[in-house]
Amino acid sequence: MPIRQLDRAAIRREARELIRTARVSPIKFTLLFLAVSLALSLLDTALTSLTGRIVGVAFVSVSFASILIGLITQVLDAGYKCYCLGVHRREEMPYESLFDGFTFAGKVIALYIVEGFFVALWSMLFVIPGIIAVYRYSFAIWNLCQNPELGVMEALNRSKRQTIGYKGQLFGLHLSFIGWYLIVFVIVGVYEGVILALMPDSFLGIMLGSLILTVLTGVVDIYLTPYFALSECGFYLRATAPEEPPRQYPAPRPPDAPKPRTLPLLGGSLADLLPKSFGELETEDIILLLILYLMYRESGDSELLIIMGAMFLL
Repeated sequence: MPIRQLDRAAIRREARELIRTARVSPIKFTLLFLAVSLALSLLDTALTSLTGRIVGVAFVSVSFASILIGLITQVLDAGYKCYCLGVHRREEMPYESLFDGFTFAGKVIALYIVEGFFVALWSMLFVIPGIIAVYRYSFAIWNLCQNPELGVMEALNRSKRQTIGYKGQLFGLHLSFIGWYLIVFVIVGVYEGVILALMPDSFLGIMLGSLILTVLTGVVDIYLTPYFALSECGFYLRATAPEEPPRQYPAPRPPDAPKPRTLPLLGGSLADLLPKSFGELETEDIILLLILYLMYRESGDSELLIIMGAMFLL
């Protein structure tokens, strides 16, 4: 698929228009999403504050409950993305669609774990490869929300193909929201510098402080959340939309090329795992290969080179 230069201003303009014209108001839908998230956050804060005071089975139970809350939050986020996809399709998405992610919750959780594992592996090669990996797999959750029948690895592999040539553009779209995040940063700074100092050092103080911070940031989030999500959804839909194929003219059939020899590997071939040519490699992939080579030159450890090279296949 040819790489297109996407208009970030048009994407954001469409998101603002959808906020005004959607059949189910994104502001009200986001208010529901933030309210549920606040309840889960307060519960998680309460459980976290108890972990230092309990031991044994109770500690394990509280830790498990805290992890479960985090996974439920990821499923709710998938439901919010399903809502955004429906809004872009000009469909009427009821408030119950926030919980659509629970219909394929197992895949959402598995994707969250596998993607986090891959990003962590890339992050071992310093910060920049980790950031590249985040953007490489950024379309995976959108793929899964658009087609829940997909498998986790298929959603990730599609994202790898779909983001070729679009990682920098997506980063530019995210960077265009920096003004909004500076406002949130100032609010958090005021909270930590002024309000937090006035809170009592107790369970009630922790809960009250968490509630105040959520309310303060929620004033911005209630508009920023749908604005950002609808913009990212619009970018995803534009980047993955098929272009109208150009008119084809008959051409003479070239002679059949000899089939290259392949090495058997678990029933397939080693060539299936590698790019057909260096021309198919992205710029960041070439940079990562150079980093791997330099690390090998510095360490002289051939086993390290093999391990890092295997990571490249991710």
